[in-house]
Amino acid sequence: MTFSSIDPREMHRLGSGVQNAGKGLTECAAQLRAILNEVELTHPGVAAIGRIGQWLTEQAPDLYRRRDLAYEAEKVDVDVFGNPAPGAIVPAGMARIDESRMIPAKVRAEAAQAAPLFAAAARGDAGALEKLAAYKGRLSDPQFATALIEQLGPQGLFALPAAMGTRIRKTLDANRDSAAIRQQNRDVLSMLGKALAAATDPTKNAHLNRKFVEELKRQGRTELPAPDMGGLTNPGYWSLGQILAAAPKEAYSEWFMGTIGQDMIQWDRDYLKEHRTRFLPKDTDVYNLPAPIDTRPFQDSDVIGSADPIAALMTVASTSRERAQALLDNKDLLKYLMSDRRPQWEMGDRGESLGEAMEAAMKGADADSKRLAVMATQILADEVDPHASFNDAGEVEINDPSELDRLSGIRDNMGRILAEHTDDIVSAYYKNYARAKDGELTGIVNGRPISEFTPPDIDLVLLDVAADEKGYQALLFGQIAHMRGRIDQAIAAHDNTFLQNVITNDSKALGHLLEGRKLALVGRGKEADAADAAFRKMVEDGIGLVPIPFAGQVGKVGLKAAETIYENFVKDGYAKAGNWLVEQAGHGGGKTAKSFGAAASDQKAAEQMVKQMLESSSVAHGYYDRDSLKEQPFVENDPPQVKAPHRMTRYEYDNFVSWLDRHSRVPDDFGSAQTKVKAGSDEFKANVGGSEQEAGDDD
Repeated sequence: MTFSSIDPREMHRLGSGVQNAGKGLTECAAQLRAILNEVELTHPGVAAIGRIGQWLTEQAPDLYRRRDLAYEAEKVDVDVFGNPAPGAIVPAGMARIDESRMIPAKVRAEAAQAAPLFAAAARGDAGALEKLAAYKGRLSDPQFATALIEQLGPQGLFALPAAMGTRIRKTLDANRDSAAIRQQNRDVLSMLGKALAAATDPTKNAHLNRKFVEELKRQGRTELPAPDMGGLTNPGYWSLGQILAAAPKEAYSEWFMGTIGQDMIQWDRDYLKEHRTRFLPKDTDVYNLPAPIDTRPFQDSDVIGSADPIAALMTVASTSRERAQALLDNKDLLKYLMSDRRPQWEMGDRGESLGEAMEAAMKGADADSKRLAVMATQILADEVDPHASFNDAGEVEINDPSELDRLSGIRDNMGRILAEHTDDIVSAYYKNYARAKDGELTGIVNGRPISEFTPPDIDLVLLDVAADEKGYQALLFGQIAHMRGRIDQAIAAHDNTFLQNVITNDSKALGHLLEGRKLALVGRGKEADAADAAFRKMVEDGIGLVPIPFAGQVGKVGLKAAETIYENFVKDGYAKAGNWLVEQAGHGGGKTAKSFGAAASDQKAAEQMVKQMLESSSVAHGYYDRDSLKEQPFVENDPPQVKAPHRMTRYEYDNFVSWLDRHSRVPDDFGSAQTKVKAGSDEFKANVGGSEQEAGDDD
């Protein structure tokens, strides 16, 4: 980097002087040329004066750009003319600017040639579209991209999707097919998206300055006229949404998300307050501006309509954790998206795009992911709470479930989010804290961040999320994996106190989840037993009998390895670890065809699963009395060792269970689990029903 120091006020005066001198010399040359033409004479000095005037005119913009960089470095807001805004304080003296931010004149000249081609291509000029192909490789170059976007200007940039929409309207009115035109439009808009992403990345030497961005935000909120549409206007941010939708995988910067992205959400909120509905026209709206590309924003419909700008923004943000966190890290805006905007989400994808962004932002083990996960849980719990109640018969009722279904698209994402925070959720049921304040949504335990969930919030969210098959499955897999890993870790260390605590806490958490699933379905008039046959089938397939990978190595490398093996088991996430267990048990791949115990209910199935886990880990880690193993049908090797339960025949397994009754702690541990699953179920009803319900005995 090369830096220089300038006084922005002096640079403004210099730029103005150079600009005026250039203008004056150019006019002087024109006057001299006119006089000489009258007497039919020429002189080379006239052309030289004209060239000097042109050169000075071309230098003025660079001087003004240096001025703008200096003001930006000092964080001084300026107006459209480059003057400090009213009330702005300009520090005295010189400001230090990065000269690498200055774009060479050659690059600006090339961008100036490309900019009109975009406008021509938007109007349908096939030749312009062909010429643009030569610039595709340049659009990710920050210098060229910045120069191009500056050349177009915010208003010119936002005018392009509207011009495309006008062309589509004329095509539709003539009963002609618009597919080819829309594909061309997508090509052009995706090129613009790539350039805009490169030009708004402040980590690059060349990028748009504050002055341009502020004007872009102003134009985003402005109603811009669509050409040849009889005075019809569209918001500038609607146009930006169409650009984002054309290239949903483009890597926009975190800065873009936290500034322009959040401003788009604020605009959306203000726009809906004023207009009550979104600007989301369909092709069939003959007196409106159609979508420039073939976007289909409506749930369960193939009707083409304009992309919802906020949905398009969410889709782009979901491509990385950092982008999603930068966009959603504002409780006020997140609450708007998850609450007030529900009617608008219902018109489109029911929040599927929002859910993807939330999952990207909240599923990690970092402190920001955990903080945002708690924030989202609190917001969603407040939405569910007014809809949940118990009738006189003690049965749950969900009032106006269609109101909650407006945002049904986030349920599977919330399931996966909470699944990855299973450790914190299990702990929350034990700690039973009141709702955390905004500045206390996370804590630190053993050097790692934790989410400070509260049980009533979790249970209210379960009442909504568990109604969705994918959401519930993610939660269930996460809980199964957590319990399986912790039981194995405790038994590997021969730590009975730890084991009893794991059985107590995880069994309770599982009870909460199973009750949440049942009430979520019953409250919506569905049959819970039939819907949960899949869970019972997992247990019958022996999901709890599947050993933790590498668990057998603990005895060889020392008990200290127990924690490492557990962490390796869930390193890719609780939900994935649970899914692996399901596949190994035969539910996903049929690898274990035999049944190890039918379950008559979810609670009985859960108890059976815990029993399986205890049996499997007891064998893997020798957590039993080794007497009387000789000649038992379930042993192998010499000296005799108990065969892994998931490899036993039914006959061997029956004998193994009988032997455990006399030679291990499994029956006693299993008895503890039986009471805790029921306690979790009762606690759930108390949390959801408030004072109307009482938790069961926890002894």
